[in-house]
Amino acid sequence: MKADPDLMNQVWLNLLTNSIKFTPARGSICLKLSEQGKQAVFSITDSGIGISSEELVHIFERFFKADKSRTRTKEGSGLGLSIVKKIVEIHHASIDVKSTPGKGTTFIVSLPLQQVHV
Repeated sequence: MKADPDLMNQVWLNLLTNSIKFTPARGSICLKLSEQGKQAVFSITDSGIGISSEELVHIFERFFKADKSRTRTKEGSGLGLSIVKKIVEIHHASIDVKSTPGKGTTFIVSLPLQQVHV
């Protein structure tokens, strides 16, 4: 896979930070990396608060905050996921999200793999 390590670090850090931020104590976070066809597929699943379907369609918009009850421990500008989406698109990749309120959220990033010529 060919990718800018600094930009991709922003993606992983943002997704992991969000999972930690919105998963209660004793919750779980699962990271997976697999190869599916010609793609590297990374997923992060948490048992956090989840996101409603009404909010889910907006989460990649700049300044959108699904959690209206932000506190000092849950601060944010609402820019993180829009930046993540832009970085993913720059890499000709895709990001998808599935969520159920009260049960958690899964983000799936699919990155194209390059063929290695030997």
